[in-house]
Amino acid sequence: MKMKLGQHRQLAPALDAVSKPVGGSVKKLQTNIDEELHRRFKTACFLQGREMKDVLTELIEGWLPENEAR
Repeated sequence: MKMKLGQHRQLAPALDAVSKPVGGSVKKLQTNIDEELHRRFKTACFLQGREMKDVLTELIEGWLPENEAR
């Protein structure tokens, strides 16, 4: 019997271990945006060699200081 990717019982824990960032857990954030805006954002990130999630995190971190409830 040939094993497919993801069927090995040690694969999932190993992939989880390397994909979790150092310093905390990760939460998924989903939203809907205009298709053209998404295309432009994805293209700009690609051209800069950056991950979309990293740019979004940077933008949110820059927005929070002036907008968090005090």
